Amino acid sequence: MRVIEQARLWFREGNSDKVYEIDLVELVANQYVVNFRFGRRGTALRDGTKTPLPVDLAKARTTFQKLVAEKIAGGYVAAGGAPAAAPAPTAAAPPARDPAALVAALRQGARSPVPLPPIVMRVAELDLVDAEPALLELCAAPPVRGVAPGAWNYLLAAALARCGTRAALPALEGLADDVRQPPIVRDVARLAIARIDPPRGRAIAQRLLAPGLIPPHELADGPALARAAEELLIADPRAARQSLAALYLAGDAPARAAVLAAARVTRLVGAEAAVIRTLFRFAEVARDGELYALVWRRIEAHRGVTRPFGAETRNYLRRRVARVLRRLGRAGSRDYVAMASALLVAYGDADAHPIKHGLFHAHYDRFAPYHAFNQILYAHSPRYEKAHHRLASWKCRGAYRPGGPAPVTREEAFPALWDRAPDALWQLIVRAAATPVIEMATRALRANRAFCDALSDDTIAAVLAGGHPLAQRFAFELARGRPVSVALVRGALASDLAEAHTWVIAWIDDHEAQVIGDAELLALLVTGKTAAIRDVAVHVLRGRTLDGQVARSTAARALAIALGLPDGASERAAGIAATLLRVLEAPLAEIGPDVLRDLVRHPLAALGELAGEIMLRHRHRERLPGDLLELMLSSPHPAVRTLGGRLLAQTPPEVSKDDLEALVLFATAGNAELRETTRALIGEVARRYPEVGRALADRLVDALLRTQPAGAPAHVVSLLRGELAHCLPKKPAQVILRLVGALSPHARDAGGLLLHQLGPDDIGLDDIARLASNDAVAIRAGAHALARAAIDRYRVAPVALAKLVDSAWDDTRAFAVAFIRDEVGGQHLGPDAIIAICDSIRPEVQALGKTLLHEHYREDHAARYLARLVEHPSPNVQLLVSGLLDRHVDGNLAALVPFLQAVLSQVDRGKAAKARVIELVRREAARSPEHAAALAPLLDRQSATAAISQKHPLIATMVEVHERYPEVALPIKVIPPHGGG
Repeated sequence: MRVIEQARLWFREGNSDKVYEIDLVELVANQYVVNFRFGRRGTALRDGTKTPLPVDLAKARTTFQKLVAEKIAGGYVAAGGAPAAAPAPTAAAPPARDPAALVAALRQGARSPVPLPPIVMRVAELDLVDAEPALLELCAAPPVRGVAPGAWNYLLAAALARCGTRAALPALEGLADDVRQPPIVRDVARLAIARIDPPRGRAIAQRLLAPGLIPPHELADGPALARAAEELLIADPRAARQSLAALYLAGDAPARAAVLAAARVTRLVGAEAAVIRTLFRFAEVARDGELYALVWRRIEAHRGVTRPFGAETRNYLRRRVARVLRRLGRAGSRDYVAMASALLVAYGDADAHPIKHGLFHAHYDRFAPYHAFNQILYAHSPRYEKAHHRLASWKCRGAYRPGGPAPVTREEAFPALWDRAPDALWQLIVRAAATPVIEMATRALRANRAFCDALSDDTIAAVLAGGHPLAQRFAFELARGRPVSVALVRGALASDLAEAHTWVIAWIDDHEAQVIGDAELLALLVTGKTAAIRDVAVHVLRGRTLDGQVARSTAARALAIALGLPDGASERAAGIAATLLRVLEAPLAEIGPDVLRDLVRHPLAALGELAGEIMLRHRHRERLPGDLLELMLSSPHPAVRTLGGRLLAQTPPEVSKDDLEALVLFATAGNAELRETTRALIGEVARRYPEVGRALADRLVDALLRTQPAGAPAHVVSLLRGELAHCLPKKPAQVILRLVGALSPHARDAGGLLLHQLGPDDIGLDDIARLASNDAVAIRAGAHALARAAIDRYRVAPVALAKLVDSAWDDTRAFAVAFIRDEVGGQHLGPDAIIAICDSIRPEVQALGKTLLHEHYREDHAARYLARLVEHPSPNVQLLVSGLLDRHVDGNLAALVPFLQAVLSQVDRGKAAKARVIELVRREAARSPEHAAALAPLLDRQSATAAISQKHPLIATMVEVHERYPEVALPIKVIPPHGGG
């Protein structure tokens, strides 16, 4: 690219002082463009072009001349000409890159005919140390007119940060210590001090750090320092701003890590936004590309609508970032490439936007909203141009449409600066994640053959193996032009390029002897990305005997690659598994359990199946941990679970008996398939090795007292009742009682199975009755056995049988009835036991009590029966008692009145008992005045409340008593009947 012809035009009228520059440029042979730049003299000029697409020389020259004539007709004159109102010589802006002129303009101070702020910024961009004396004079002088003092002092401090030496320290310290200055001015002055004199900067940092950050900083504990800074951000954002500025001044590795961490998490709202602004200014002044890109990308991605980073501010900062980079590039600064690289790396293909088609046939490509990004890449592009000043976006130029072919010429801004930094271009190829960035870097490096030829094979192979698709293609271009090395072969095998695979397969066919000694290369073949590569591995390895160390290393490396496969690589994983089993079966048979666990847990089913096949072939299969089987049987993949079942079915009992832990694990596993699949194995081990079965049963019983996976406790109880029933362990009484009393129903079931181990003296009779009423069948059955064993104790204390027979469970009541009749014997019960049985509220138990009372009734116990049963609420018992009244009414009538009243007060029941009581009352009331007086209250009450069927006999009884014993007070008055008249 070269400039064929150039025109520089000026326009001066009133306050207008403008420049218009026009270039006729040859891009490549017979392709020309006409570009222009315009703007106010002494400011950054805006770019444009009259030829969106290259044209031939004749058309380009016509366009050039036409534009020059148009501008001259509008009042512009050629530079050096004499316009009607030519500016005075002293008013001309100094040449933009003339250091002497810039310094001279600064030395004029307030007398300078050109604005000083752009000059100050310019000398800073040029790192012009010669300007330091003039800058110091300006620091000591009053601020220039038209510029706010704070803004002016900021410009001077920032310029001294770039141009200053130790001579500037007093002036900078004056600014840093002046509390009247805005905080950002003081911060930038301190930054300048730290850049000029790092030890002094560290001392300032220590003085400004918050107390909580000093200990981790002194200990150089980066993570702790970052955590402390983040906590301070939340607790006190203002103090955090000062402390993070101080950490940036310190400049050591832990401090920088803390600053970067804070920049990633600081919110862009409220008081925390001041932290972001400070770090942004620091990065801009120090030209710290990493921090600058990080902070800017956070601001650019912010979607807040209010200050401090609203839409207008973000648009301004878009333009500011682009302007900073453009000025650095125009100044030829060595920092341009570093800053631009950091910004480009901060973008990725994921940041692209959908293609848009706007008004007036405007088209916006995927990265159109990113102004600085586009300016770096497309400043000289025939495809894209800046679309809108305020929004700072880019659009397609002319007839170009998104997705069209890229030009063969370079498009980036300042290509000469990039050419001087080929290392930076290569780093873009390695690190960048955005396709346009890699397009630019590869296009620029293709022309730098010397640099590319100096790259090592390992460096190229690393990009070929894992870079961006475009980067891989560029690396393959470089590799194909070199002698083939093992490093390049490895990179080609790991790449995604089909042509690279074809290239490397052809090389392998001619170098098989070399390949079989390289474990890494063999692993890449076995795990190849295509079936063709894996077929090469089979061809190379089948029938060959590898060195043992090479084989083991190949297997380990191949498994590591397989474990790194993403979830969607099912087809490749299946191919890898099949290839490994075909060619590396021997070394796979020694793979450790940790690797097998990782394979089973991998989300790809093929790797779990590979683990199962390896376990089936494993050389030390009997020593593999039992949890591997559980993992396989709990896999979400049916094929893996099936392999787990095969492994279990093939495990011989003589091997399993030696791994009690595994048997316990199988029986208590959370996976139902594992439990059921191992049931037969456990049963066979217990049958052939009873001592192992007893030890296993003992462990399983203990396991029931702890929390187990769902379904496992029921399975354990089922084993204890079935396969392990013949080898139940002997447990202490307290353990059995703890099982019986456990909250878990399965633990209670196990306790019931062991309950027969208790002796008759190990438990009380009431406890036996309580166990006999347990909701677990096994416990009730055990309690029945204990009751039989304690028959002698029941004969001594037969009252305890009442609790046994009064159980809520039919089986216990049936057992108790038979136990009383057939084993204990009713003659051993005594009246208290029979009465206790009759006291039950259960009809069938009461019936038993009545039967026992009739069968074993003794006259000398009658009073006891009557006294205990007289107040029983049951009609059946009342009927029984009413049959005993005639024998015991003498001398006991007053005591019987409550019973008589209870029977007569029943509603709709006890008819037979009521009849007996009424008859007894009539008879006893007529026997003597004393009996009549005792029964009078009963007659009074019942005659008022009784039913009609009972009132007649009760009233008749009162009439009889009144006639026979008139002195007994009764609630009636007898009126003799009148004679007939």
